[in-house]
Amino acid sequence: MISSQILSSGDQQQSISMKSINTAEEFFFQPHPFSDLILLVQDKQLYVDRSVLAIGSKVFHKYIQDETINSIEIIDVSPNEMIELLRFLYPQFHCTINNQNVTILLILAYRFEIDFLSSACRTFILFYLSKIEIINMYKNRNNKLIKQEDGTCLSISSIIDILCIWFREFLYINDTICCEAILNKISYCNISSIIQSNDFKNLEDNIKWRIFQVRAKYLENQYLSIV
Repeated sequence: MISSQILSSGDQQQSISMKSINTAEEFFFQPHPFSDLILLVQDKQLYVDRSVLAIGSKVFHKYIQDETINSIEIIDVSPNEMIELLRFLYPQFHCTINNQNVTILLILAYRFEIDFLSSACRTFILFYLSKIEIINMYKNRNNKLIKQEDGTCLSISSIIDILCIWFREFLYINDTICCEAILNKISYCNISSIIQSNDFKNLEDNIKWRIFQVRAKYLENQYLSIV
């Protein structure tokens, strides 16, 4: 069984240990028993097993119905990102979802329709959002912090990039529960921090409008609470 253990935030979380990634690179960068398909990712060739990909991914299952296909080009993904995804499909790799890899796994899991991984990423994100606490710094209402489960504090604006990406991905699939949970956290970010976010700038206008709308509603509620 593939492990998709969900970890809480903290120093023990690492995206991919060097030992693990080296082992995965050694496995995927060269032919191995039963490898019968090559994924072309940038300048790398990843050797994979049709049966493994077909079982885990609906998209790959469709692609490899044609047995004459011996290679598939994967665009807009780095070799390391693709290897991280593949590790979750192969039972010999001990895989964990953490703060560092959950975003790329979420994006790729939806892209390649890997349902078990999409579900695991969703669970991790909702758990993460439920565990961070919004606090005021001194009496400045615009200086919000998030207190993580391990007790460390960060500026709420420091995670705006990742929140924007998560919101976009869940909005695409009409996941109302996740969208509302993410917007709840985004609403605490001041407008200047939001518009300076590179990932916010890359969002479609309708998604930006949703974010501005929730921030405006938050400010309205704050105003009403003090009048």
